Amino acid sequence: MKQKANNFQSMRELSFYQQGAIAAALLERMLPNYQLFAEVTQTGDTALPRHILTLVWEWLTVKKAKINFEKLSDELDAITPEINNFDIFGVYPAVDCATALDMMLSGIAQQDSGEFINVAKISQATVARLIEHDSIDDDITTEAELKKIVREHPLMQYEMDCLAELIDLVTPLKQFGRDERQLLQNWVKQQGLTNLGMEIDPTE
Repeated sequence: MKQKANNFQSMRELSFYQQGAIAAALLERMLPNYQLFAEVTQTGDTALPRHILTLVWEWLTVKKAKINFEKLSDELDAITPEINNFDIFGVYPAVDCATALDMMLSGIAQQDSGEFINVAKISQATVARLIEHDSIDDDITTEAELKKIVREHPLMQYEMDCLAELIDLVTPLKQFGRDERQLLQNWVKQQGLTNLGMEIDPTE
């Protein structure tokens, strides 16, 4: 299995649109985290992030698509939860999802593929936070020990495997049309799980 650092380096070596495609697929795995939080807390907007991600796919596959990403970023900011206003863990992955989606928009608007790499980093950071949260009552005495637990946890291994698979899937794709979009979205559905191991609704 590829190591985490090598995954990021392998992603950096791809083209702008290849990196964007990977980031979009990763966001599909993060999106339910925001939607569940919004439903449970009756806050935010479950539909807007889905709409924005759909437009991201449109940008990827229709090169002349006219999309106002700055306006979408402002709308997204308005529904990003304030962490201090909630005392449930779910606020963190919800904020991570909104932040990653905003980075995707920024990457597109500024033609900065580094933001697409940041989407992958945030997805892994979300997983790490959950593992640390679940390990809070364990007898862990050093930061090195905690890092080892996070790195070797099955959920983190799965997250890293998913990124490696996406890189392999996208590498041979030289252009992105409807078929390539379908290929990546079907891959997400076949995984059937968010980055936190929650089942994805196949009807979404």
